[in-house]
Amino acid sequence: MNFKSRWSKLLLFFVIAILALAGCQNYSEDAESTDSPDATDPAASNENFDENVFNFATNQDIPLLDPHGQAANTTFRVIYMMYDRLVTYDGTSTEPQPMLAESWDVSEDGMEYTFHLVKDAKFHDGSPVTAEAVQYSFTRAIDVGKSAAGIFSKVIDKNSFEIIDDHTIKITLKEPFAPFISTLGTAFANIINPALEENHGDDLGESFLAEAEMGSGPYILDSWDRGETLVMKANPDYWGEKPTMETVNIRFVSEASTARLMLEKGEIDLIDNTMVSPEVLGQMEGTDGIEVVKATGFQIDYMPMNIESGPLADVKVRQAIAHSINYDALLESVYLGNAERIVGAVPKGMFGFSPDAKLYEYDLDKAKALLKEAGQAEGLTLEIAISEDDEVRSNTALLLQSDLEKVGVTLNIKTYAWPTFLDLVTSGKHDFGLVSWTPDYPDPDYNLWYFAHSSSKGPGFNLAFYENPEVDALLEEARTSTDEALRENNYKEIQNTMAEEVPYIFVAQPQIQAPVRSWVKGYELNPMNTWYVPFHKITKEE
Repeated sequence: MNFKSRWSKLLLFFVIAILALAGCQNYSEDAESTDSPDATDPAASNENFDENVFNFATNQDIPLLDPHGQAANTTFRVIYMMYDRLVTYDGTSTEPQPMLAESWDVSEDGMEYTFHLVKDAKFHDGSPVTAEAVQYSFTRAIDVGKSAAGIFSKVIDKNSFEIIDDHTIKITLKEPFAPFISTLGTAFANIINPALEENHGDDLGESFLAEAEMGSGPYILDSWDRGETLVMKANPDYWGEKPTMETVNIRFVSEASTARLMLEKGEIDLIDNTMVSPEVLGQMEGTDGIEVVKATGFQIDYMPMNIESGPLADVKVRQAIAHSINYDALLESVYLGNAERIVGAVPKGMFGFSPDAKLYEYDLDKAKALLKEAGQAEGLTLEIAISEDDEVRSNTALLLQSDLEKVGVTLNIKTYAWPTFLDLVTSGKHDFGLVSWTPDYPDPDYNLWYFAHSSSKGPGFNLAFYENPEVDALLEEARTSTDEALRENNYKEIQNTMAEEVPYIFVAQPQIQAPVRSWVKGYELNPMNTWYVPFHKITKEE
């Protein structure tokens, strides 16, 4: 809904400003209070320059390091560096490229994949990466039965593998799976050293891999002080292209204003693109020694509603909430115009995107009528969970709180540390959550399987705990078909169904922006892996 006058727009900005002062951190004031302009002294910045050390700041700690038991982007960012996969994604490309598999053959029926592995790859303990390790890794993913199993368990099983020789393996699918090669570039497909069996215990080594790694990647885990710093060192015997950075420090900085000052001083080389608000990014543009890298991405910001029980189990309540949100105001005041509205779980620009899925208009009268029909016309109180130190989410939550108040719904905002937040929403202890999502491979199967398939509830990142047998069937059919037209139709139908049932409210598809020191070279934002940082290819040049 467009504003009809400049006065109404100005009034909205006054409201948002008052709310932000009441409940949000004001980053610009924090920066001024610590003499931010003086912190950019070039001499001070140069003193902190080290061409062999890369310092990355994020405010979200890492829950654990097991590739098969975690679906957090903070985990993925580091294990992508510690492990290798059969294929990978390079630079800004969304096409899979050879990695451990230097080539592969696919049968005409799309059922058999024969991978030819590089012969000189070694795990960090010096043992060779073999076809046996590939088989071990995928069967363990299935046995663990968590996030990774959501991709592979319906496609392969323990009988799917034939080891032809040490460096050749054939994988026979249980049924055709159109995005199979694309899935092999995900963190879930990291190849783990079979020596992990020595530490299996009662949980297939999950406890061991929670804080350790057994990969063959360009970096080795050196140390991890939770909540402070995770340090990776370059693998001196890496089989592939030599890592450019000798040391990578993942530094956990709780306050965005602090990270900004550290960047200006040269103590930090790059700040997590999810950490700094659009407003502060705008302020940073033009600052001496700093650049803001921008890209169109596949990230979507959304609000999962736990629909298994309580008031949100009623679709009319969910539809009422969808009609209560002033989306235009949200995009303009929170994202400052650097985002667009999205209709569903498939981002604009990806195959299968449905431009015709229902968009809920900002209509307070309609919202009130739906709440009345649901018997929730008065006194409805809900809680929205957000992760700490994210100004976009905190400002979004404040605007949602203000909007819902207009239809008689009280929305309490609760802020949690990232690991606690993740546990809360994956265990179904939330009413609402505010989350960002980026796909690991560029196919609707990835987004929709996690958002909508009943097998992905909770830890599989179906945070709405949504279940619809017809949607399950459409997803399973699309997975097994090589008919692109059928797949596209299925995905569009799923998006249309979800738009009616509203398990999620899709807030925005933002432009991706990341602040970086000007001396950093080779940093690129991948449209689907916007949180991925190619530390092994980045250089620093004064």
